[in-house]
Amino acid sequence: MKKLTQHNDTFITLKPESEKINRYISYYYFHTSDDKNYQKSFVFYPNYKHALTAYKGSKVVIIGNESIVTPSDKINIKPLYTINKDKNIKVSIKGCFDKIGIVFNPLGINHFIQKSIQEIFTSDFNFFPHLGDDFITVLERVFEETKIDKKVLLLDDFFEERYIPFDEPILKKSIKEIITSNGAVKVSELSQELHINRKTLLRLFKKHTRMSVEEYRKMVMFRQALNYFHQSKEKTNLTDVALFSMYYDQAHFIKHFKSITQETPATLLSKISHLGEEDTYWYFEE
Repeated sequence: MKKLTQHNDTFITLKPESEKINRYISYYYFHTSDDKNYQKSFVFYPNYKHALTAYKGSKVVIIGNESIVTPSDKINIKPLYTINKDKNIKVSIKGCFDKIGIVFNPLGINHFIQKSIQEIFTSDFNFFPHLGDDFITVLERVFEETKIDKKVLLLDDFFEERYIPFDEPILKKSIKEIITSNGAVKVSELSQELHINRKTLLRLFKKHTRMSVEEYRKMVMFRQALNYFHQSKEKTNLTDVALFSMYYDQAHFIKHFKSITQETPATLLSKISHLGEEDTYWYFEE
C-alpha cells in the first residue's frame, strides 16, 4: 500500500483481496481531505478501465464533462460511473471530502449489472444507481470504517455477492487481443481470427462497451503510451513510447494524442501526476 499525500489530500490505492473479484476489479482508491480550504481541479483522461466513484458529505453537480464537488450537510451518496473513451473530464473540488473509487478491469462492470451497458447508459459520465440500495448501504459502512484493509474487505464481500455471470467469449477474446497488441490489431484481423462477422463484432462492442472496435483500439493505444511513459520515463524518450505503443511514426503519435486530449504527447506526458501504486494519472490544474 502506498499512501500519497499532496495538495493537502491523501490518496491510497489497494487491490481487492478476493481472488474472484481481482479478475473484474483492478483496484480501489480512497481519496480524502480534511482541509476546509481545499480547492483543486484535476483532469483525467480516456481509459479502457472504467471507474465508479462515490463521495460522502458532498454535493456533486455534473455540467457537461465536469463534476463540481462541494461540501454538503446531507449524507446523500450518489455513485458516478465514467466510460471515458475520448474526453478530458474535469473534477473541481472545494472543501473537505471523502471519496471512494472502484476501477474495473475491461468488461469488469458487466459482471455486476443485470442489463447491458448500452441499455443502462444514456451518457458516458453520469450518476449510477444500477447496483441498488444495498450498494449504498455498503458504501456507508466503508466510509465509516477507519481501517483501510477492512474497507477493502467490505467492498470485496459486496461484489462477491453481487456477481452475475457474463458469457461473451468472442468479446472477451477480442478485447484481450486488442490490449495485448497495444491496440495494433485491426478489425479485419479480429474478425478473421475469431471467425465472426465484422457487423456482429461491432454490435457486441456497442452493446457491452458503448464503443466501436476502432474507438476501443484508439483508447488502448493512448493509455498504453501513457502507462509506458510513466513506468519508464527515467530511461525512455517519446520515440521509444511511440514505438512501444505501436504508432506508425511520430506524426501519427502526435495526431492521435491531440485528437483525444487537444495536446501533444510532449506537453501532456510531462505535466500529469501519478497517484498511488496503480495506473491513476491526473493533471492538477494550477
